[in-house]
Amino acid sequence: MDKIKRIVCVILALCFTVAFTSCGDKTPQEVETTTQNTENNAEEEITVLSLNKEYVSHYEWYEDYPEMLVRSEYSTVVLDETFATEYPALAKALSETSVMRKKAMEEEKDNLLFDATEEFMNDGEYFSTYVSTLDVQVRRADRIAVSILEDYYSDYGRSFNGLNYDTESGNLLALSDVITDTSEISEIVENIIMTRIGEQEPFGETAVADYFANTAQEDIDWTLDYNGVTFYFNAGAIAPTNFGVQTATVIFTEYPELFNEKYTVVPDAYIVSLPVSSSFYTDVTGNKRLEEIIVMGDCDTESRYYNMLSVYYEGSFHNEEWSAYEFDPYYVKTANGNSYVYVFSLNGEYENRETVLSVFRLENGEVEFVGTSEIGMLCKGNNIYALPTDPDNLLLDAYDGATDSVYSADKNGVPGI
Repeated sequence: MDKIKRIVCVILALCFTVAFTSCGDKTPQEVETTTQNTENNAEEEITVLSLNKEYVSHYEWYEDYPEMLVRSEYSTVVLDETFATEYPALAKALSETSVMRKKAMEEEKDNLLFDATEEFMNDGEYFSTYVSTLDVQVRRADRIAVSILEDYYSDYGRSFNGLNYDTESGNLLALSDVITDTSEISEIVENIIMTRIGEQEPFGETAVADYFANTAQEDIDWTLDYNGVTFYFNAGAIAPTNFGVQTATVIFTEYPELFNEKYTVVPDAYIVSLPVSSSFYTDVTGNKRLEEIIVMGDCDTESRYYNMLSVYYEGSFHNEEWSAYEFDPYYVKTANGNSYVYVFSLNGEYENRETVLSVFRLENGEVEFVGTSEIGMLCKGNNIYALPTDPDNLLLDAYDGATDSVYSADKNGVPGI
């Protein structure tokens, strides 16, 4: 192990997040409240919360051998200090989870390094880098609930894990806290899944029902989104491994009787972190029908460089020629009813990298490329960034020396222009 050349880079993670340039001491402004009418026409003020995201990467080589032994990358989120006093229990819960997540990923990195070194010393000619990534994506963050999706990838595959918190108490939510009648969920989810993968697939028609019947509630992976509850079935859970991760979103507007009303009251403007190359379903048009969104990049595996960005929406593909080392996609819903996909990307050579925001409008089943802006997420500290969570109060960095850069997505879709 003495000959291992270790380079520890605390930067943004590759392939699922975006790295940014220099970081100054910047304090975000507190976000304003947004409102939504509930079924009884009572107005509820729902404030979107601010969270900070930290990115950590470890790259390990053996002496001057050109291929890395290990590439370990992860991110984690905590509540921003502007809300920590108001929600101390939530701040504590997110912080403690962050510490445990970091510890687990550091231990995994050390284990990977040991195994990789041993394999390399035994058969360096055919050695391939050991890879492990964990991206923490915020699916919801308001005064009612905070929901986090852990997107994990290793040489053994990809998996998702959901963590859902009650904002006031900071306690983890049980599925029965949100869905008051879980007896119908199995059939609803089965219909969604089978519509996509077909009832003739090898696990048969009862795969979903069997899963819910044989899985303890605390072991079911789900997130509480702004539009409903999304269930995640990792590869092999309800279908053969080659089918990959399956998801099913049960929306509030289609099944209002199933949900605890407390968690169905949401802001009228919000931003959702999207998993790369995985389906996200939401009601873009407001017609109580789910529509599919996927953001992906065409990556050269050797150079780890993207040359094409693709946004899929309801059967419509938009391919944009593009040069990036990393990218981070978001779904943006504005108060005036517009929907966008924001993609922050890191472009250019290492010595001269720049951050670019690409904006796509989703409308009438079509994807329209709106434009780009040389802008990035606001740096809060050493590789810690303010997450975009509120379209009306986007804490971004235009690299123009401004102390606070707050933008609105309603203006023209492209912050900074």
